[in-house]
Amino acid sequence: MIEITESAANMIKRSLVEGKVIRMFLAAIDSTGANYGLALGDEELGDEIFESRGVKVYMSPKDTELLSETIIDYVDDDRGTGFIIRGPEDEISSCGSCANSDSCEHDHSSCDHDHSDCGCS
Repeated sequence: MIEITESAANMIKRSLVEGKVIRMFLAAIDSTGANYGLALGDEELGDEIFESRGVKVYMSPKDTELLSETIIDYVDDDRGTGFIIRGPEDEISSCGSCANSDSCEHDHSSCDHDHSDCGCS
């Protein structure tokens, strides 16, 4: 399941271009771990489609095997601006570690990390 936070969904919706889809892919695996990418692209034959918060994300079947449990967030703070993509191997222990410490926007019913200590449950 792909989970998209409300802030990421809003930014993606503003970035859509007619005739293009949002593609997510595994860009590389290096010493820092997995690196993911989001891009506007074309729908391809055999794509898997995930939907969260009204946004459809397209992936190749190969990438789906690796990225089917992913959280896409968007931040704009003193650390920078951009999308943050966390995969199943990224350890998430609270909202503070997923860039939503002030106002977690996760769908808590499907979120896999503990919200008991972060004050947003």
